[in-house]
Amino acid sequence: MTANIIQFPGKQVAAPLPAPLNEKVRDDSAPTKVPARRGSKARSDGRRINHSKYRSVEPNIQKIPGEDGGCSYRVQIRKTVQGESVSFTKTFSKLAMARKWKKRKLAEIELNGVQAVSKKGDTVAHAITARLAKHKHLGSSARQQLNWLKKSDFGKKKLTELSLESLTDLADDMLAEDRQPQTVAGYLSILVNTLYWASRRNFIVPVAALKEAMEHMWEDEILARSEERNRRPTMDELDKILGAACGNKRQKIPLAKIIVFAIFSCRRLGEICRLRWEDLRIEQKKILVRDMKHPRKKKGNDVWCNLTDEALAVILSMPREGDFIFPFNARSVGAAWRRHRVRLNIRDLRFHDLRHEGITRLFEMGMPAAFVAKHSGHKNGGCLYRYEHVEKEGDKFAGWQWSHWATRGSANIVFR
Repeated sequence: MTANIIQFPGKQVAAPLPAPLNEKVRDDSAPTKVPARRGSKARSDGRRINHSKYRSVEPNIQKIPGEDGGCSYRVQIRKTVQGESVSFTKTFSKLAMARKWKKRKLAEIELNGVQAVSKKGDTVAHAITARLAKHKHLGSSARQQLNWLKKSDFGKKKLTELSLESLTDLADDMLAEDRQPQTVAGYLSILVNTLYWASRRNFIVPVAALKEAMEHMWEDEILARSEERNRRPTMDELDKILGAACGNKRQKIPLAKIIVFAIFSCRRLGEICRLRWEDLRIEQKKILVRDMKHPRKKKGNDVWCNLTDEALAVILSMPREGDFIFPFNARSVGAAWRRHRVRLNIRDLRFHDLRHEGITRLFEMGMPAAFVAKHSGHKNGGCLYRYEHVEKEGDKFAGWQWSHWATRGSANIVFR
């Protein structure tokens, strides 16, 4: 069949033939789906972005032209961890900034490695396990609390399902088991701290919900802070405990000396058992207290503390048989203290109360807060506001027989 010919001056144009009856006519005015081409990706408006325009400047850095004629630089680093592809991507306006970030990120990956990407099925127990494995220096109380939470029903909950209600329910369940609000606050604080930590390490955690839950529980007084203790040992109670400690010939721990030292040095039990001979400065009357308790810094918080004359005398009375001045396990010392206290029916007296007694003694002697802080290890005198009410009464331990015994011998002591 010959096509219809339309005559124009100087040229011939073929007119389209009518379509067969069984053939569909394409309507070019209707939208059509353009098949994806290699190097392109879909946009929200249905058009394609042509990545062939992106030019590789150097490994891991692409130059991306902008619509305004400018350009940006995208850094993309891919690593495979446990069979999963992990990508780090960031875009910069300047090439120098992109190179700097790339260099720093590659060094960070080489130094610390790459952690696997969090799965949506990760549970609270998974996050706790990761924290315990990474932070070997966590205190015994924190580890005990995290392990309990890990094994509980709450540990089976998926991280992505955590909410204000789930944390509130956990607090209510713990309170129903006769735990004090202060105790529950301790558990939830270490839990939320751990989940915050996990959120910064590729775990999918609803941080906003956790923050809201804690604020809600503090406001509604579901949680409570520990009350400040003002318990002080009486001289009679100290006489009884020290006498019992000295009368126990089978006990290898010099508990009486440690008790006396705790009062005069204002030290915690764990700190006492970590004191080293090499850290003692006799002429300056001071000693380095390693890893002193700190709300955030658990390791490396080493503080030089002044020693009272009595505390230094107790140290010098100890035999130098190793690296540690008091080479004993803090738990064993604490157990011996509690054993004697129970046998003597002395109630509600903790070893930590001896530190409180020592600090109070210095204030009663008329020492200023800044002076006391150098002995107690507080960062500044303002931290000792709870002792502002203490009146100057002098030193009630002046001439105390146990001070004489702990530093020179036990010949003049009458055991009870």
